[in-house]
Amino acid sequence: MGKAVLLCFLALFASWGASVVKAEDDYEYYTWTVTYGTAYPLGVPQQVILINGQFPGPKIECVTNENIVLNLINKLDQPFLLTW
Repeated sequence: MGKAVLLCFLALFASWGASVVKAEDDYEYYTWTVTYGTAYPLGVPQQVILINGQFPGPKIECVTNENIVLNLINKLDQPFLLTW
């Protein structure tokens, strides 16, 4: 009798646990605007490439197996290659 109650409780707990699993979107969306600007990375003014007005660029918040969708707006006067 005790084993049957325990087994029933475990089955109920397992089915409850499966029903509260939260599935999230595995995509992260970013829009970056790339421009030139002046920054002082070594204490002297230098022309740098800014992403959304930031140097260094913004932090990407993601985990393993997430997909990143990046909409890049190039406002430079030359092509821009981004690799990772």
